[in-house]
Amino acid sequence: MQALVGSTKSGVDMPLALFDRIVDEVLPHVSRLSFSVAGEPTIAPHFLEFLDRVNTLDLTTELVTNATALHRPGLLDRLLPRLGLLIASLDGARAPTVERIRAGAQYSRILENLERFQAARIARPSATRPEFLIAMTLSTANIAELPEVVALAARLGADRVVCSWLQVHDPMLLDLSLHAVPGQVEARFAEARALARRLGLGLDLPAEPPAVPLGLAARRMLGHLGDRSRRRSALRAALQRARVRAWELRSGLEARCSFLWGRVYLHADGHVSPCCVQGRPYVGNLGERSFQAIWTGPEMTALRAGMFDGNPHAACARCSQGQGPNPAPVEAWTEPVQNPLDR
Repeated sequence: MQALVGSTKSGVDMPLALFDRIVDEVLPHVSRLSFSVAGEPTIAPHFLEFLDRVNTLDLTTELVTNATALHRPGLLDRLLPRLGLLIASLDGARAPTVERIRAGAQYSRILENLERFQAARIARPSATRPEFLIAMTLSTANIAELPEVVALAARLGADRVVCSWLQVHDPMLLDLSLHAVPGQVEARFAEARALARRLGLGLDLPAEPPAVPLGLAARRMLGHLGDRSRRRSALRAALQRARVRAWELRSGLEARCSFLWGRVYLHADGHVSPCCVQGRPYVGNLGERSFQAIWTGPEMTALRAGMFDGNPHAACARCSQGQGPNPAPVEAWTEPVQNPLDR
């Protein structure tokens, strides 16, 4: 099982007492722990203490970071013993671009921190050396610098560059979406692929053009669409379910969400979500129920059942993550079992 622990963008920090509960109730059943998703984990007041707790356990950690605080005294020494993967978010190769996208960041400090991490990483034995990825969110603000990011990642010693589209859900940000400039995208992709091959660097590029939610451009001109927007959301959910079902028929397998059966997202305020995708529901709070009660509770059971009965939660229906091998029957998850976390 994998647990993802995140902070929030509103300034809420996970209390040490809550993390200690996670250590006691969740982490004994976890093989991988990710500090990631919302906010910047490394600036949390108790992050070094979190790492001290984790280093007493038999698990692997992951860190998703903007690399602005990797220079904190003692951080790398505590981070590296259990680290299996570091993903550094770097949305450009030039100081003006990076500092415009990430307000308050210092490009030179980010590079220094990544160089410091790489030096500490390669000093470790190869068997315990963590993977190092650069993640880039592609938009009109930085697509021209994609080949430069590939070159920079190679210089920093990264193993791979992983790119994703900027997903626009606010009409005011529509101009940042690359959906309208496919020619520019393909030119930069071709250049980046050729450079990555020459440098021997892994490069993951999104396969399909970025999607813009239905009605978004109209909303920028006409405002909120009310009931029509909700009907379109339901239509998108139905279409996504039809695509998943078509895949099931072609493959002979069933769609299974890796989160619902083997991963979980723990918020800084104690809320528990089944995943970290947009529109995810809360399924409980560790301040009110034990994790085992949440994991086998009615909310999670309903989400799992929805993947089989053709009536998934709206967030599940729109999600692109849920295809995988044939899962256990849903009935196995509708009753509490002795050790559900170990399954």
